Amino acid sequence: MRSLRKWKLSGILLLVGFGAALVATSGLVKLHDEILKASFRYWDQAIQSWVHGLATPMLTQGMLALSWIGSPFALVPAVALAAGLLWWWGLKNDAVLVVAAALGGVALNEVMKLYFKRSRPDLPWAFVHEHSFSFPSGHSVLAIVMYGIIVYKTLDKLHSRWARTALMVGAFLMVAGIGVSRVYLGVHYPSDVEAGYFVGAVWLAAVIGSDLWVEA
Repeated sequence: MRSLRKWKLSGILLLVGFGAALVATSGLVKLHDEILKASFRYWDQAIQSWVHGLATPMLTQGMLALSWIGSPFALVPAVALAAGLLWWWGLKNDAVLVVAAALGGVALNEVMKLYFKRSRPDLPWAFVHEHSFSFPSGHSVLAIVMYGIIVYKTLDKLHSRWARTALMVGAFLMVAGIGVSRVYLGVHYPSDVEAGYFVGAVWLAAVIGSDLWVEA
C-alpha cells in the first residue's frame, strides 16, 4: 500500500487533473460557441443523418447493446466487481485507482452537464429518449476512462505482442462503438460524444499521470 504521504500527493494530483479537465473543456466549448458553432451544427446534423441512414433492425439491437454496456447499469457493478477483485488479490492501489477514475469521470460529466445545460437532440426517428442534459456524453467519458485504465493496468502484464495488440484494439473498438451507439440511437449530438472523449482523455491522463508520479 502507498504511504500516507503518497496518498496525499496522489489526491492533490488528481484534484489538479480534475480542475484541468474542467478548464480545458470549458475553453473548448467557449471556442465552439464563439467561433465554430455554425460549423459544428452543420456537421452534427450531417453525421446524424448519415448514421441514421445506416439503420437496420440488427444494427439497432447491436447499438442498444453497446449503449447498455456503457451505461451506469453495467458500469457500476463492473467497477465494483473489478475493485473488489483487485482488493482481494492484494492489488489495493489498483483497486483504489479504478474507483477514483470512475468517480472522477462521473463527477466531471455531471458538473459539465449542469453547467452547459444542452438539451438532447429533438429527432423524430430517435430510438431512445432521455431527459437529462446532453453535453458531454457520459457514456463516452466513462468509456474512455474505464477502458483506458484497463489497458494501462493490464498491458505490462501481457507478454505476448499479439495479446497486447488485441487488448488495445478491443478497448478502442469498445470505446468507439459506445460513442457511435449514442449518436445512432439519437440521444446525443456527435459533438457531445467528441467532448466526452476529450473530457475522458484529459481525466484519464491525470489519473495515469498521478499514479506514475507517486510510484516513481
